Amino acid sequence: MIINSIKLKNFRSYEDETEFSFSPKDNKNIVLIGGENGAGKSTLFEAIKLCIYGPMSYGYLGSNGNYLTKIKNNINNNAFKNDVVDCNISLSLSFTEGTQINEYNLSRTWEYVNQKIKETFTVDKNGKTLNDDEILYFNKYLQSLLPPSLFDFFFFDGEELTEFFVGKNSSTSLKEAVLQLFNYDTFDILKKHLLSFQRNMSKSNSSLSEVQTVYDEALERVKEINSKIDSCNSSILNKEELLDSLKTKKNILDEEFKSSGGILETERAEINSLINKLENERFTLNQEIKDFCNDILPFIIVSDLLANTKTQIENEDTIASYNTIKDKLSADVIEKSFNKIPNLNNCNTDYEEVAIAILENMFNSNELDNINEILMLSTDQKHNTLSIINKILTNKSTYSNNIKNNFSRLKSIANELKQLRDRLNSTISGELLDKYLENIAMVNNEIITVENAIVSLHHSLESLNLELNNAEYHYTRAKNQYSASLQNNNVLELSSNLTDYLDALLATLSKDKLKLIEDNFIEIFSLIIRKNEYVSSIVIDDNFDTTLYVARDYASFEVENIITNLGINDISKKYGLMFIEDLLTKFNVSSLDEVIKHFNTNPTMELIELRTKVNVNDFSKGEKQIYILCLIWALIKSSGIDVPFIIDTPYARIDETHRKALTLEYLPNISKQVIILSTNEEIDANLYNVIKPYICDEYLLLYNEKGRKTEVKKGYFEV
Repeated sequence: MIINSIKLKNFRSYEDETEFSFSPKDNKNIVLIGGENGAGKSTLFEAIKLCIYGPMSYGYLGSNGNYLTKIKNNINNNAFKNDVVDCNISLSLSFTEGTQINEYNLSRTWEYVNQKIKETFTVDKNGKTLNDDEILYFNKYLQSLLPPSLFDFFFFDGEELTEFFVGKNSSTSLKEAVLQLFNYDTFDILKKHLLSFQRNMSKSNSSLSEVQTVYDEALERVKEINSKIDSCNSSILNKEELLDSLKTKKNILDEEFKSSGGILETERAEINSLINKLENERFTLNQEIKDFCNDILPFIIVSDLLANTKTQIENEDTIASYNTIKDKLSADVIEKSFNKIPNLNNCNTDYEEVAIAILENMFNSNELDNINEILMLSTDQKHNTLSIINKILTNKSTYSNNIKNNFSRLKSIANELKQLRDRLNSTISGELLDKYLENIAMVNNEIITVENAIVSLHHSLESLNLELNNAEYHYTRAKNQYSASLQNNNVLELSSNLTDYLDALLATLSKDKLKLIEDNFIEIFSLIIRKNEYVSSIVIDDNFDTTLYVARDYASFEVENIITNLGINDISKKYGLMFIEDLLTKFNVSSLDEVIKHFNTNPTMELIELRTKVNVNDFSKGEKQIYILCLIWALIKSSGIDVPFIIDTPYARIDETHRKALTLEYLPNISKQVIILSTNEEIDANLYNVIKPYICDEYLLLYNEKGRKTEVKKGYFEV
């Protein structure tokens, strides 16, 4: 992968559209970017990462409010003064894919729309814009080639190197770098997921024996309740058979008593009920007859008088109507009416005569003169009286028929009552009746006892069924948990075996790679440090802990004193495990005690060469930086990955002696493309002349205090 160029506009201090060309030229692979602190060197670093990874560069899986807030803070302040607020980063990359070199142009643009920031990300491949699916595929491809976690491995600040490979998390950093560089990180991720799964499973699951105990108890409870239900059903069946037998016995007693002329209790109750019903009916009929005689009969007797009264009321009503119309119908009313009719308004007419003629036509005045007003009822009295008279006269025959029917029914009821009472009074002998009553009472008591027992058994059965439902629910839960625990136990065992296998697999896969890294490191370190007997070997163990060793000569008494004074644990800490391993191998023994015995039995003045631990923490800061830079080159060289190498403050605290070695041997060879961000104090006139033959492009970043923006010009500091 090669970074060809980058363009920035309104990003941080880069207000104007600024372009940097990074493409190697004429076998020159170093791009030198100079600038004082605060000029914008680190901004370039961040812009490259942001353009490639977007939200992932800040640790987010996708765009969100926090990410957009960070973007807003990255936009140059002067950009908000424009009508259109936009910010852009474009990055041109080249990838060798198979035998073809493909060029990709990545562009991230941020615009303000309705006071909200909007991001647009586009990718062009060889001049052709990719669609959304193709961009998604490209992102996955790019992240597999250079994961975000590895970005900081190739793009870093020289002053922060110490924490990466010498700090308390150095072994973790080295492990992650090795696994990702050699594409073994998938196994480690799988192992982490398995361990997380095992922890969660162990927390959520009780022990298998406890779950099995709960399951067995739940199963036994279900069996016990089912047994009680079976027993209860059997008892109910027996009681119901006994009840049927008792009812049959009762029926036989009733039939025998009935055939002897007795009346059964049920039959007696029916007769008494019928007598009561007939008595009630007779009372009702008598009351109806009484009411008729009091209310209706007197009027029926004087029905002729009622008819005359009705005629008198109607005549008096006619007289009242005549008088009312006569008072209203005057000559003036007739005249006004005629005047409204065109054909009548001009005629000479005696209006008084017209009014009299109208009344004569409406009423027979001669008949009215012969009527005497006797009753003189009000309107309400008249309506009520006429209503009663009409009802009586209209229903006269109906009343007569009803009263006849009532008398006939009373006679029929009297006959029925006599028959029923005669039936009740017919009795059998007292001895037979007493025996029947005694036997029937005994059977009835037994029936009641059995029926109560059946009801009680049914209640018990309902309770048992409820208990069974509850027990089956708990049994089902216990069964599912037991099955899940059995399965989880198998899964845990399988995942544990798989974790062990992954450990073994990673150890096997990493072994040769770690050996290659160790060999490359010693070769590179010796080339850069140029000190004899400084470091002779490096060991990276299975836990990715790194230990440097130097070969030193010891007299036998010195070794014996070291063993006696320190003991095996302190020896391994101070002198290293290889010190002990060399001792045991040289004398073909299995313990340090045997080494001392060997010295006692075979005293020698011969010097013994043993690998002795070199403590990196005793290095100067410059030596630590050289150690880490060499380790990084060893990792890159061993992995064969072709990725640009960008470093800010490359020399940091490295002394003058080793700066030249780094410049001549390290930077031109670590990668096909090296981008250096430096101050004039880092790369001064002497060092600039040394590195000049390897520089393909150089830029100088100048911060304009007045305009508060970064300006770029070709060239480096005037050194």
